[in-house]
Amino acid sequence: MALTMQPVLTSSPPIGAEWRYEVKYDGYRCILRIHSEGVTLTSRNGLELTSTFPEITQFAKTAFQHMEKDLPLTLDGEIVCLVNPCRSDFEHIQVRGRLKRPDKIQESANARPCCFLAFDLLERRGEDISSLSYLDRKKSLYDLMSAAKFPASPDPYAKETIQYVPCYDYFDPLWEMVTKYDGEGIVAKKTNSKWLERKRSSDWLKYKNFKQAYVCITGFNPNNGFLTVSVLKNGVMTPIASVSHGMRDEEKNAIREIMEQHGHKTSSGEFTLEPSICATVQYLTILQGTLREVSFVGFEFHMDWTECTYAQVIRHSKTVHPKLQFTSLDKIIFEKNKKTKEDFIQYTIEVSDYLFPFLKNRAVTVIRYPHGSRSESFFQKNKPDYAPDFVQSFYDGSHEHIVCEDMSTLLWLANQLALEFHVPFQTIQSRRPAEIVIDLDPPSRDDFLMAVQAANELKRLFDSFGITSFPKLSGNKGIQLYIPLSPEAFTYEETRQFTQLIAEYCTNAFPELFTTERLIKNRHGKLYLDYLQHAEGKTIICPYSTRGNDLGTVAAPLYWHEVQPSLTPAMFTIDTVVDRIKKQGCPFFDFYRNPQDEPLNAILHQLKKKS
Repeated sequence: MALTMQPVLTSSPPIGAEWRYEVKYDGYRCILRIHSEGVTLTSRNGLELTSTFPEITQFAKTAFQHMEKDLPLTLDGEIVCLVNPCRSDFEHIQVRGRLKRPDKIQESANARPCCFLAFDLLERRGEDISSLSYLDRKKSLYDLMSAAKFPASPDPYAKETIQYVPCYDYFDPLWEMVTKYDGEGIVAKKTNSKWLERKRSSDWLKYKNFKQAYVCITGFNPNNGFLTVSVLKNGVMTPIASVSHGMRDEEKNAIREIMEQHGHKTSSGEFTLEPSICATVQYLTILQGTLREVSFVGFEFHMDWTECTYAQVIRHSKTVHPKLQFTSLDKIIFEKNKKTKEDFIQYTIEVSDYLFPFLKNRAVTVIRYPHGSRSESFFQKNKPDYAPDFVQSFYDGSHEHIVCEDMSTLLWLANQLALEFHVPFQTIQSRRPAEIVIDLDPPSRDDFLMAVQAANELKRLFDSFGITSFPKLSGNKGIQLYIPLSPEAFTYEETRQFTQLIAEYCTNAFPELFTTERLIKNRHGKLYLDYLQHAEGKTIICPYSTRGNDLGTVAAPLYWHEVQPSLTPAMFTIDTVVDRIKKQGCPFFDFYRNPQDEPLNAILHQLKKKS
């Protein structure tokens, strides 16, 4: 039995003044205890997780060492790996939970830190407050989180690994946010509810964000009534779930009859069936290619089984505007590896959580390839007249710029075959840069090793300045180095002084490698260091955008240890990047946590003294 209070699943959310609403996260439910002797993390089933999540326990020790008057503390919450404000990567949490070696655990914690989302306070200053009302406990928790200066709502880019889960007075606006971010669901809690240990109570109700998908029935186990359902993945019919929940008796009897007449009975007594019968299932999430929390919705006798593809499952996994339509999904887009428009849209959906942070508040310029990567292309900066109303935009007084911050806009652009997303260095609210980007452009793809050498030379220089930099493939033939800045911290004139300093140093120290000559004919086989590109009105390829070439290569962020001679852009395509993120995390995960204002200010100060 669970040690914690558990919510009851509901098919309809409760509405009324006696209810409050919180985002439900998909992670490990835990009790966090903080006392003068140390910190413990215990799962709802009583498992000790203290050593499994050192980034949480170490942060708790440091954060509360100056708040001893509040100890001992007991918090109820969820361990998550946030990918956006409403969604956690449960697959990563599971992988972490299975790690045993301390060095591997710490390596994972450094590469992709998890955090504890606190939604209830059970003990403060040694006093048990679990019998107080939900609202009273929530207020006490908020006061504690505020005093500790923890984030007031879950933030995947915050450094703090303990964060507060707020409650909302109304269901509808929170549900809109949860579906926008593809969250697991909502927990509704009665305002006067007590916290009840080891109890499942209707005072807390969970309402989940289920999705639907088309599948093909390919097997049946008469011993337990479970169906095997499959989809076409890479041209092969692949099992994606086992399901029995939700089936009416007459539906089970119909399947049994079909299997006995047309199926193949195996030695174990189970049946297999050639693809022919389609159905709709409901599910919560996809974990390692398998649907979780699946239930049967109904047969789809009008469908052809070839429509039951994995890409279709991914496409229906996000909430989008009902008027969004997809067309010509079988069109070949990337010629060399024969990737289709459906493959491109699937990649766009799967990478969206990592793409959106770099599109947020930016006036996007896209390059469209209406007939694929080998066709004519054109830039599109303004929102076209024929774009539907749901496509986001920003009017600057003269032009209606495209802004892409939601799934409907992103997928509308993807359906228009906007293969490349380019963004300015400033947000739509500012005329100052939010980052510095230095573009390292070798003469050709065959000279990519020059970009690797140049990037490492620049890293050594940045390290000597105390500047943290982030490398990224351009997606074509070069490497781009990013330096994050605080909003409004510097003007373009100031950042130009820095980039010019870097360019002058490189061309003087390594004259055989670098050039700042803009005319290609005058570069004489050297790598072009484009420091002039960093300016107002200029753009750069967005992290995780594809490029319009035959391979479908990606402008992929890198870890510095990967910037070595064996690196090639062809390693990073729509086929490989999503799995890479799942296994290794995003190299830019802490980009916005690390503005380099202090060392940059010091350099500018020295330049000012010399001038």
